[in-house]
Amino acid sequence: MAKREPEPCMPCRGTGQVISNLGGERSLRECPWCKGDGMRASGVDAQEAWAEGDGDAAKVAAEPAA
Repeated sequence: MAKREPEPCMPCRGTGQVISNLGGERSLRECPWCKGDGMRASGVDAQEAWAEGDGDAAKVAAEPAA
């Protein structure tokens, strides 16, 4: 069986960053699916980390407004 070539991360389109609107302001964040690498990582569920409170989104939502 041939090894598959790495594919670009679909959520960030290979840039390694996504736009977040959490906290009321748009900001660039490291892509939680590829961890900023830009390449698709197998077995990563970024939404699971967020739901459990381990993801970047949960940290931003919990920070007090300045």
